[in-house]
Amino acid sequence: MDELRITKRTESVMFTIRIDKTIVDFYDNLSKETNRSRNELISMALEFAMDKIKVENSPEKS
Repeated sequence: MDELRITKRTESVMFTIRIDKTIVDFYDNLSKETNRSRNELISMALEFAMDKIKVENSPEKS
């Protein structure tokens, strides 16, 4: 018999950011296309980006 696996929820927090309207429009359209909430999609994108972002040290000033 197949199992129903229920995982623990992670803690979520709410915060406010200001972004360009074109980004909001993109996620609104994607939300309609995928039947997922804009919040869920943005959260997925942010989580994806976490492993892709690299900080480069700027050269020291002389």
